[in-house]
Amino acid sequence: MKPRTTPGRLRWLAALLVAGIALVAASSGLRVARAGDDADALRTRTVPAVLALDQVAAALTEADRAASRELASGAFPLTGPGTDYQDAVKTAGQALADARERIGSSGTEAAQLRAVDGLIIEYTGLVGMAQSGREGPLAVAGVAYASDLLHAPDTGILARVGQLRDAELASVRKTRDDYWTSSGAVLPFVISVSLAIVVLVGIQIYLAGRFRRRINPQLAFATVLLLVLAVWQSTNALRTRDRIDTAAGSGTTRMAALWEARTNVQRVVGAESLALVSRGVGDDHRAASDAALRALADPALPDARARQDAASIRDIVAQIRGRGFGPPPPAGSADLAPRDGETVRLLLGGGPTTLTGLATDADAALASTLAATRKDTERRLADAGDAQGLGIGGPLLCAAALAAGLWGLWRRYDEYRTGR
Repeated sequence: MKPRTTPGRLRWLAALLVAGIALVAASSGLRVARAGDDADALRTRTVPAVLALDQVAAALTEADRAASRELASGAFPLTGPGTDYQDAVKTAGQALADARERIGSSGTEAAQLRAVDGLIIEYTGLVGMAQSGREGPLAVAGVAYASDLLHAPDTGILARVGQLRDAELASVRKTRDDYWTSSGAVLPFVISVSLAIVVLVGIQIYLAGRFRRRINPQLAFATVLLLVLAVWQSTNALRTRDRIDTAAGSGTTRMAALWEARTNVQRVVGAESLALVSRGVGDDHRAASDAALRALADPALPDARARQDAASIRDIVAQIRGRGFGPPPPAGSADLAPRDGETVRLLLGGGPTTLTGLATDADAALASTLAATRKDTERRLADAGDAQGLGIGGPLLCAAALAAGLWGLWRRYDEYRTGR
């Protein structure tokens, strides 16, 4: 029932004010908490999971390149795939463990990670068998089979890692496009603030007419505090939207492209090495090299220096192929290493006139750009999750506005009660 006495109306208005500002505090805290949770999920789980899976792919391709390089150098029968191979496999294992920690130990993706782990064990086993065989044909066959296991379309290790990465990228996009990280997330708060201000203005109009006062300072102060909170919340919501759009959008896409470019750089060297030691048996090695070169020539590759190196890499590859496979090994020889010294130098030598030298330079440029991009992305995600003090400031402003509003009502109630 609507109260008919002035004290009753004042009590009813006080209850309405409490409800309105409580709604403001709840909607403010909810938006800040949910937006922060989404930003933290991107920063600590999904984006690092994508990067870890990209690192797995790059490290395994580096391992493949290292083993193929040792074959081409003639060192494989003595040293096996070499320390670079061992380091790359170790890096891949660490990155896979990082991805597993981010993704969790249950669910479809966790099962896929376990399958990848098993395939990596199979891959290293093939390379180990090639090393134990010592003889050239067996070594080439073992490394080639391992490379096929790594690069096979749809079912290969890298294809499976790519499927996992795509699933994590979908999670990144889903979180990025979530309601609580959008500008529209502030709408419930704006509605609640508007209702609270309408209540405050209505109270002031009532008090002005009933007590013949033009303005109630306490109620005016409460209104100002809510307006300050509204501006603060809106600014933070726009800031969160901007940071997440940039970091989880272009930032993540750029990092994925850089990791893929690093993988392609190593793939060219590994495929050309395998093509050379197998003396052209299996054109798929050079077809894989051509595919990697086309990807590196993409104008969208986010590193100008790497694009320049890619053009030089194509020229060196053309020179290597133009020289053919060199003189064949003697009949019955177990050593299938290329015997043309200039071809081996073009493939494995250092400096800007060799394939390995150019690949090393391009990889360093990509790694530098990747590190800077990752640092910027992490900073933006951290900024997106920063409530800018709203976690404490919001409730304090609401409490201050409520206290001021109730004090203003109490002053009029006391005036009515005492007649002063």
